Amino acid sequence: MLKKAFGWLHSPYWTDERKKEVPSAEVVNGVLDYVRGLGLSDDDLYKLLKKFPEVLGCDLESEVKLNVGKLDSDWGINGKTLRSVLLRNPKVLGYNVDCRGDCAAQCTRCWVRF
Repeated sequence: MLKKAFGWLHSPYWTDERKKEVPSAEVVNGVLDYVRGLGLSDDDLYKLLKKFPEVLGCDLESEVKLNVGKLDSDWGINGKTLRSVLLRNPKVLGYNVDCRGDCAAQCTRCWVRF
């Protein structure tokens, strides 16, 4: 799981952009604690990570927290609804492109998929 999250295994999310990196426990625990704090149980967290292990390699402040804020501010998604969205489509935590229909060829990271 960590290999995929930090670019050691091929991932369509990272394409060739991610440099192989040894994850620090602080970074991984920071993401895990934050995501767990969104109302996910340990079982939910396992399901989310199984679908999108790359979240562990996403920047907590500029991607994960920003995207949770965007879900709340743009679509009013929070609380139990947020939990449901994250379990159904955890990749939303890593979206960092919004082509608004004018394709930027980074579809695995694009909000247009949401």
